[in-house]
Amino acid sequence: MADVRKRKLTKHLPEHVYYDARRGSYRIKLVDGRYKQLGKDREVAISVAKEYNRIARPKVGITVDKLLNADSETESYFGHHVDGLLKRIFKEEQPSDDFKRTMEKDALRVKEFFINVPASEISLQHVNDYLAEYHPEASPNVQNRKVAWLKKLFSYAIDESLMTVNPASFKKRKRLNEKKRQRLKLDWYHEIHAAAPLWLQTAMDLSLQTTHARLEISRIRYNLKTPDSKTCGCYWFKKPELTASGLVYGKLYIHRQKVQHKEAAHVAIPIGDTLKLIIDRSRDSLISNFVVHRLPERCSNTLSKEVSHLTQVAPDYISRSFSKVRDQVGCCDHLTLSQRPTFHEIRALAAHLFDKQGIDPQSRMAHTDAKSTKIYTENHVQWVEVPFAEIKVK
Repeated sequence: MADVRKRKLTKHLPEHVYYDARRGSYRIKLVDGRYKQLGKDREVAISVAKEYNRIARPKVGITVDKLLNADSETESYFGHHVDGLLKRIFKEEQPSDDFKRTMEKDALRVKEFFINVPASEISLQHVNDYLAEYHPEASPNVQNRKVAWLKKLFSYAIDESLMTVNPASFKKRKRLNEKKRQRLKLDWYHEIHAAAPLWLQTAMDLSLQTTHARLEISRIRYNLKTPDSKTCGCYWFKKPELTASGLVYGKLYIHRQKVQHKEAAHVAIPIGDTLKLIIDRSRDSLISNFVVHRLPERCSNTLSKEVSHLTQVAPDYISRSFSKVRDQVGCCDHLTLSQRPTFHEIRALAAHLFDKQGIDPQSRMAHTDAKSTKIYTENHVQWVEVPFAEIKVK
């Protein structure tokens, strides 16, 4: 058994690299005859040795690369394999349309950059040069995402024997800056709310009372015949139910997409006087199934992928409109644009206000570690029923 393990450790090592069984590590013979330890990590040792041989022993490096590559020199260039690798990623991971478009753009950059670089020659230096070429001014968050993309792409290349090590895995992640954006104060909320159109006031009020974000708010329907695991909306009781906290007219069912595979993704929020007033106030002469609705100034022949009806407001438009009104009223003019609170900060404000009232906001926010009572609907979808609670903002 020991011989089998030893053969596995010494198999397919670059020239002049040896496995030191006594130390359990790898070492390389330098051109001056000395030996240097490369450590116990096989992949790191191979990567370092290849780079050394390529620089100090160029003839050996070129010869080994050609042997490890595909049959022809052209086929060995990594840029020629990107389309096939991307197709496999799409098939196996089934990413969202937005993520697909992002990866397609990144793939074009990779094809261009690695068009004449053999797959086996790609090193950490190539990763650094790629980032410097296409993302020189990128934020730490964006740069980390681009490194993660390269790491993913190279991992598929390794699986197809195009590469033996993943050079992107050696790239140190950038430390993320502390969040600059300021929390939304209740006074600012009131100023923005007073200047907002009715549909935006409705979106703000729903977010404050439910603690949910723009995507869920934009999908809330006036009426549900039955609770649906993929639909956000109101299910009304035939008669209001009297509880210790007040009248409950129905349940607002929220399906939070961000955690859709967790049991906390399905939340049932009691509709009391405050929520009912918000919903009733939103009704106007425009016929729409959606509580947050408006008629666009320009009607296009095609709808956004984020909406299912002409009157439904897209999540991005909710955010942009909130920021526009915020800047118009000037309540945050003393802050830079990157510091000014966005619509999403209403969610944090709501959590803070509920917490001040002694109400745990976790279950309402669809956090997966919330402790709450679970109920089951007719279609066996598991929902998290949250306690009756309202925020008094007057």
